[in-house]
Amino acid sequence: MELKPSAHVDTFPRDHLPPAGQWPDLRFDLAGADGPRYPDRLNCGAELLDATVARLGGGRPAVHDGEGGVWSYGELQRHVDRIARALADDLGVVPGNRVLLRGPTTPWLAACWLAVMKGGAVAVTVLAAQRPQELATICELARVRHALCDTRSLDDLVNASVPSLRITPYGGNSPADLLRLAADKPSSYAAVDTSADDVALIAFTSGTTGRPKGCIHFHRDVLAVADTFSARVLRPGPDDVFAGSPPLGFTFGLGGLVIFPLRVGAATLLADWSGPEGLLDDIERHRVSVLFTAPTAYRAMLARLGAYDVSSLRRCVSAGEHLPAALWHAWQKATGLRVINGIGATEMLHIFISAADDAIRPGTTGLPVPGYEARVLGPDGRPAPTGSPGYWPSGALPAAATSPTRASATTCATAGTSPATPMSGSRTATSATWPAPTT
Repeated sequence: MELKPSAHVDTFPRDHLPPAGQWPDLRFDLAGADGPRYPDRLNCGAELLDATVARLGGGRPAVHDGEGGVWSYGELQRHVDRIARALADDLGVVPGNRVLLRGPTTPWLAACWLAVMKGGAVAVTVLAAQRPQELATICELARVRHALCDTRSLDDLVNASVPSLRITPYGGNSPADLLRLAADKPSSYAAVDTSADDVALIAFTSGTTGRPKGCIHFHRDVLAVADTFSARVLRPGPDDVFAGSPPLGFTFGLGGLVIFPLRVGAATLLADWSGPEGLLDDIERHRVSVLFTAPTAYRAMLARLGAYDVSSLRRCVSAGEHLPAALWHAWQKATGLRVINGIGATEMLHIFISAADDAIRPGTTGLPVPGYEARVLGPDGRPAPTGSPGYWPSGALPAAATSPTRASATTCATAGTSPATPMSGSRTATSATWPAPTT
């Protein structure tokens, strides 16, 4: 696939994409005739924020902070634009620079992420729990030179001792605090005219099988997950309120708590995880309608449901681990809601196998989300017979290039062991069974 002209001044991300022969067969027809189509020039930050404000107005609630504070879409847009100006004017960030983002889930972390998108830089969002050695490895692999860090999460990043890394805190009292730098900036910013296939973010895997791998996603990919899983399975609307437990350093959280709600003009609750009782309290106080969390949290909340009003919920999404049929039935009996189970991957950005409503079969994951294609393979690599156990291959781009699991609009790659070499990848496999159709 021929790449479009890039807006990046720092060309490291595109320079280190895998060779063309290792790219997957991207098929933009899998979502059907009415599926997403993206123009050559596209900035996902502008699409998620500016286009939504232009369509629905700036007065709608956008972000709740969990402590009674609410930003409207217009306020969020102004915060983002001022931060984007500070990044360029005061910190010298240019399009293509990797910007590490670190902190608990807050509206300011989301605003920083959107500012990086609008500025044409590349977001590398990490977990607040990651330790200095992990942070140093990520910075080395992605050649990160800028970091925006919540003041509460500074110590480990400072102790990572990354050479040439400029760390800018936010949320504190330092004269160099990002929010102070941004406060006096003009409240409008024209997004960088990025290509749809300019790199927007590098999401790192957990590194459970070795060194963490950085999965590259383009600007169009950010919109693609909203226009496939969210639009076709969740079907949210502007009146929804999203909430959940996953941090924004996980793409499960980034999609469910930032990308999906902003794409439709809904509101989102961005507050750090405070346990099952805290989540139940958030649902009741903010009238949350779309919930993202893991089976462990659903199980923990079950015993406490009677003390809270969760009648506002209409969609419950589960991922991150297997959702047992017994837990699914227990939640459905207690709430009347059918949990939407899903399989996602950092390499694929978000959920690509799932089901909703009458298509749900408790104890199973689902079918390929419209916009994706998948097969279950046997030990010989051939399609497994219906009802027979096998595996579905997923993971890095080189694997996807030869496997039948393909994303219609999502490109993924994994960073190699050295930032001086082209990004390479690895194959993973998960046990699966293709179910027989029901009658």
